[in-house]
Amino acid sequence: MNKKVIFLIVVLVFPVLLPLISQGGEKDPVLLRINGREITISEFEYVYTKNNLNPQVMDPKSIEEYLELFVNFNLKVYEALQLGLDTHATFISELDGYRRQLAQPYLTDQDVSQQLLDEAYKRMQYDLRASHILINIEKHAAPSDTLEVWNKLMGLRERILAGEDFGKLALDYSDDPSAKGMPATANRPAMRGNSGDLGYFSVLHMVYPFENAAYQLEINEVSMPVRTSFGYHLIKLTDRIPAMGRARVAHIMVNLPQNANEEQLAQARLKIDEIYEKIQQGEEFESLAQRFSDDQTSARRGGEFPAFTSNRMVPEFIKAISYLSEPGEISSPVLTQYGWHIIKLLEKQRPQEDEARAELKNMISRDSRAFLSQQVVVDRLKKEYNFQENLDNLEVFFEKVDESIFEGRWDKSSVKDNTEALFAFAGKTFSQADFADYLHKSQAMRSPEAIRTYVNTMYSNFKNQQILDWEETQLPEKYPEFRKIMNEYHDGILLFELTDQKVWGKAMQDTAGLNRFFRDNINNYMWEDRFDAVIYTFNSESAAKAGRREIRRANRRNVSHEQLMENFNQESQLEVSAQKGIFEINNMPVSAQLSQKAGVSRVIPENGNYVVVLVNDFLPAQPKKLSEIRGLVIADYQNYLEKQWVEELRQRYTVTINRDALQYMNTNR
Repeated sequence: MNKKVIFLIVVLVFPVLLPLISQGGEKDPVLLRINGREITISEFEYVYTKNNLNPQVMDPKSIEEYLELFVNFNLKVYEALQLGLDTHATFISELDGYRRQLAQPYLTDQDVSQQLLDEAYKRMQYDLRASHILINIEKHAAPSDTLEVWNKLMGLRERILAGEDFGKLALDYSDDPSAKGMPATANRPAMRGNSGDLGYFSVLHMVYPFENAAYQLEINEVSMPVRTSFGYHLIKLTDRIPAMGRARVAHIMVNLPQNANEEQLAQARLKIDEIYEKIQQGEEFESLAQRFSDDQTSARRGGEFPAFTSNRMVPEFIKAISYLSEPGEISSPVLTQYGWHIIKLLEKQRPQEDEARAELKNMISRDSRAFLSQQVVVDRLKKEYNFQENLDNLEVFFEKVDESIFEGRWDKSSVKDNTEALFAFAGKTFSQADFADYLHKSQAMRSPEAIRTYVNTMYSNFKNQQILDWEETQLPEKYPEFRKIMNEYHDGILLFELTDQKVWGKAMQDTAGLNRFFRDNINNYMWEDRFDAVIYTFNSESAAKAGRREIRRANRRNVSHEQLMENFNQESQLEVSAQKGIFEINNMPVSAQLSQKAGVSRVIPENGNYVVVLVNDFLPAQPKKLSEIRGLVIADYQNYLEKQWVEELRQRYTVTINRDALQYMNTNR
């Protein structure tokens, strides 16, 4: 989620609503005046009620606190309006984008949307694993080309049903580059081929036609050719499991190179088996992950991953999780294309039905299937707005539009003066010239198709767009809640732009001011006492004592850390682990037992293991360098700048608060 989206969510806590009418029929009393701008008591009451967990009990102190925030918010909005930020093209364009997003639920049929929601929720109960063979074809390809692709896939389907391997045919014929794998580029690592295996997925992870076909298949059944925006697919369903939802797991990984030889394969298997044996003997999973996992990012967190869904991991990983049902359960070693894993289930997060349906509804609104319900709305609006059309006046386009339109070169001059009406609704008429202009602006390089088919498709799109665009302009009058939310976004975008200028951007660019702020507040940015050290962890006290002698000897003889670790782990890769770095005392459990001098510590018992610490240096408490904590200092500087800015606005603009109106709100709850 980007910074602006987060900001808009936050500022919607402080909306500016249209004036409301009080229960007594009187006009809302004005609570706040900023110069000539008036804000009513109902606007503030909405803010307070929206954010108060118990709106029936108003705490005067909290009302005063909210009032301060409300005043600050409206001061900033007033400043933005005074600067004319609401007239900038970027603001107008961005607000229009949000308006279109907010309008979508109003431009879809609720019955059809409910059917799609019910279908999606039913499918959500299962995760599917499928493979496919894709043959690319243009959306508007000629019928002869479409038939050729269909016949090619039907031939492959017959071969599969006769016993040929689906994955082998996908490798040989699929146009999906993931089937064969892709080499590394400057922007991504190499990707290993999947032979058409798409892994596990759930509802709304695939385009709708693909999803429809996959959820109707039985395991090992192969579909007929399925058309999507990518082309034609053959789909084979290879597994169906109860939906995982979002899983949190930890893992211990032993990496395998892409082209591992027999020796590397054997060493990896030996290491993962040794680790698994230690787990079975009762050793702590998190400690083993920290010491031995090759996934360094998760190892620092005891092997834990952020939560993920079934389409985010390789299928062998997901399948292994499907066998784990209770938090704390641990899998046996699992082999994937990346290496060996031992997986510990932490949690399977399955949302309650209400929450799941709310999330699905939001996702469906952004999916291609939303157009199914949108068409129902268009048909309804045609009746509401008395839509009339004259298709005879469309005939001229079948003659005047030629193949040049598929190259972006069509000249509309041959019909630009034709003013006969094509259709009319709500008192608005759209002529041949209007449609000609639409065709001219929409043309681009694309695959040719029959002119009559193309013109009819574009005419249908043009009609629907004009009807929906008109309905969008009517939403503020038809739906007060839509008008309210648009006002909130209006102020939120304004406030973001101005805050970026006055606070965020300035803190990033004002190097001199940042340095001065850092110097003035240096005592707030101190390192605690630290050790530059290497922490060696042994499985037994006897091994630790012997290891301590080796560490002291290596330190005197300048033997490298890498060579020392190799000597330690000759018999097993799990004998000794080590952590190198600079450790703050409070983050180093054994620090209390260390001397503040360079050298090798005694053997220290620690969580069932035995630790020896090589102290390279003791670093006493000292101020941090700006380069070490630049992000933190910038955040503090931003808070400082915002406080200054609000004080300056309060001095520049006259703020008047109607305390009687505030008391009226208190006494009339």
